[in-house]
Amino acid sequence: MTIDIAIIQALRAKTGAGVSDCKAVLEETNGDMAAAERLLRERGAIKASKRTDKETNEGVVTSYIHPGARVGVLLMLTCETDFVARNEKFQTLARELAMQVAGADPLYIRVEDIPAVDLEHEKKIARTQLASEGKPEAMMDKIIEGKLTAWYQEVCLLKQKYIKNEEITVEELINQEIASLGERIEVKRFVKFGLTGGNRGCGL
Repeated sequence: MTIDIAIIQALRAKTGAGVSDCKAVLEETNGDMAAAERLLRERGAIKASKRTDKETNEGVVTSYIHPGARVGVLLMLTCETDFVARNEKFQTLARELAMQVAGADPLYIRVEDIPAVDLEHEKKIARTQLASEGKPEAMMDKIIEGKLTAWYQEVCLLKQKYIKNEEITVEELINQEIASLGERIEVKRFVKFGLTGGNRGCGL
């Protein structure tokens, strides 16, 4: 079927994917925007997984200062080549991620960054709460797993909802750019500063 250019542009504006990629998935899904967006996400994740063994020694360090100049973020975003590091889409992504850190206040980059002691502490809090509510012991592990998943979405940058489009996570946003730019992209480090406290960092 012929896809109207306006629909292609709408999908591109929503996902950041290339025109040819948007056109292809819309044709595959007979113009279904929601299905096309899901397909783009899936393909982005597949492309990202294929590049996990690539080294990311290039990139940028970018900053974001929140209006009022009371909160600021430094963020290191890396990729495979200097060519991509100089690409405007890559640099825009770095700025968007720094803004995400300022606004959503993550503690860690990914789940694997959470210290074991912090994870056990969170499990203990959840178990104590469930016990006080009289939940059966047999159900606790499954309920705690669900609570931890929700906690990850609060404290891990990659698991957070993207503040400019809560239909996707930050990880899915990055995967879209990996699919578009053709290179592995990693958040290596962030540091957040605040005049009233809340200074924190994560990464190398």
